[in-house]
Amino acid sequence: MKYQYENQVMSSLLLFVDHEITNKGEAYSNYSSYFYPANNIYNGYYTYAAPFKQLVVDDSITGPTVMKSIHIDGSPIAIGAGGLAGINHYEGELYFTSEVGGTISGSYAVKDFNVYLTNEPEEKILFEEKYHINTKTTQVLSGLHSNLQTYPAIYLKNFGGDNKSFAFGGINQTTTQVRAVILADSSFALDAVCSILKDTHMKQVPIIEELPFSAMNAYTGSSFNYTGLATGLGPRIEKVYISKDVTRGIGSNPSVFSAFVDFDIRLVRAQSYS
Repeated sequence: MKYQYENQVMSSLLLFVDHEITNKGEAYSNYSSYFYPANNIYNGYYTYAAPFKQLVVDDSITGPTVMKSIHIDGSPIAIGAGGLAGINHYEGELYFTSEVGGTISGSYAVKDFNVYLTNEPEEKILFEEKYHINTKTTQVLSGLHSNLQTYPAIYLKNFGGDNKSFAFGGINQTTTQVRAVILADSSFALDAVCSILKDTHMKQVPIIEELPFSAMNAYTGSSFNYTGLATGLGPRIEKVYISKDVTRGIGSNPSVFSAFVDFDIRLVRAQSYS
C-alpha cells in the first residue's frame, strides 16, 4: 500500500519532536564504548550493538557526537571499509558484511529521550511493558537487543481526527489528533520535556518524505540534517494540552514519571479521490 497523508504526518512529527527535544533541551550525552555481537536480523549481515539506544544522528544539532565511523582494534574504519556496511543510530547497531575478529569501539551521543511511534493502548505502555533504562554508564558489557525499547522515552500515537469542508473543490481542513506518552526518570526531566512540547503550539511540522538512510535504516555515507530537510510546508500544531500525574508509577517502579501531551494538528488540503 502507498503511504498516505496520515503516514506522512506521523513520521514527520516523530522527526520534529525528536529534533525539538534534543536541540532545545540539549537532551543528549556524549559517550564512547565497545560494540558487542547481537542477533543478526538482516540476511547476509553481522550485527554489533552498543550498550545504548537511540543515538543522535542529526547533523543540524551542535554539540552531540554523530558517529560516522568506528574503530577496530584502535584503527579508524569508515563506511565501506573493513566490511562496515552501515550504522543504525536508531537501534545503536553496526552492520558488517563479515564477522569481525577484533575489538569494535566508537564514539557517539545518546539521546536523553528516545522517540517511538506506537499503536499500543496507553494502559499497556504505562503498566504492562517492561522497559530497559539507558543506564548512563559505559560499564555495561553487552549490546542491546534489536527489539528492546529503552526509556526515558516519548511514544507518539495517532488518536484519529476528522475532515471538515473548508472551500469548494474538495478543500478540507484535516485535523490529526496525536497523543505523546512521556516516560521520564525524574520530575525535572518530565517538566522540561512537557515545557518544550507545550512551546510547539502554532509551529508547523514540515512534511519530510525521504530520508538519506538505507533499507536497514542505516547511515551509509549520506548525512541526516533535519533543518536541511525540513524546508517544506506542513500542518500546524494548533493545540497542545498537558496532563500530568497520569500514574504514580509503572507497576512497582515509582521512579518512572509520566505525562500525556495531546496535540491537535491541522492542515487545509485538497482531498484525494484517486
